[in-house]
Amino acid sequence: MLKNVILKSLALVSLAGVLGGCSASNASSKAHQTSAVKTAATQSKRQKLIKALPKGVKSTDADLIVVNKWHKYNELTFHKAAVGGVTVRKSIVSPLTAFLNGAEKAGYPATLVSGYRSVQYQKEVWNESIENYEAQGKTEKQALKLTKEYVAIPRGSEHQTGLAADVMNANWFNAHNSQLLSSSDKAKGQQWLIKHAPDYGFVLRFTKSGAKSTGIDYESWHFRYVGKSSAAFMVKHNLTLEQYAKLLQAREKAAK
Repeated sequence: MLKNVILKSLALVSLAGVLGGCSASNASSKAHQTSAVKTAATQSKRQKLIKALPKGVKSTDADLIVVNKWHKYNELTFHKAAVGGVTVRKSIVSPLTAFLNGAEKAGYPATLVSGYRSVQYQKEVWNESIENYEAQGKTEKQALKLTKEYVAIPRGSEHQTGLAADVMNANWFNAHNSQLLSSSDKAKGQQWLIKHAPDYGFVLRFTKSGAKSTGIDYESWHFRYVGKSSAAFMVKHNLTLEQYAKLLQAREKAAK
């Protein structure tokens, strides 16, 4: 009798295992199908974006050079000029001046805080940031971590391209001890700059949603010249320069 009980128990365990296996298999299958649908949707969206890209724009265009911690450059060569005493690439003097004049005309005078920085100067900014955090009581490791979040690594800074400009609403900047703070986006003047930058060919380079692809946390003051058509497309589709460049590269690869 005991033998029959054991056999029946084993049979029930076996049956439960089969049923459980079926259940697990079904769940796995559904998860796989859901994943496949999401992947297909993502690919479809990407193809639509590639098809809609501005005509005549190439990933190799000088205005679209990507410089970050993954794409480092030594000192770049280009013609320089000054806007309000701040050095920038000569090719953006006109659109940058128009951007600043537009802000003032709208009733929001802006301050051009910085533009071009040499690789050597960026090294100094990097080291100074670490020293400042350590002076605040941070450990060397903590200071380095915080610096990486908010300061571009030397040879990986957009400022060395001459195409980047730190622009702040003048009233907010003056009222906050000339500090570059993300909270400046609460000011209407800074909001104007962010909203209207594309009208002049600029984009807010380090957005709230783009930190993963840029490697830099949100900065409400850092603008980058990419040209009007590219700026309009990037803002419309919430793309970082890294993401935009990859789409352009995909279109160029498909055209070969």
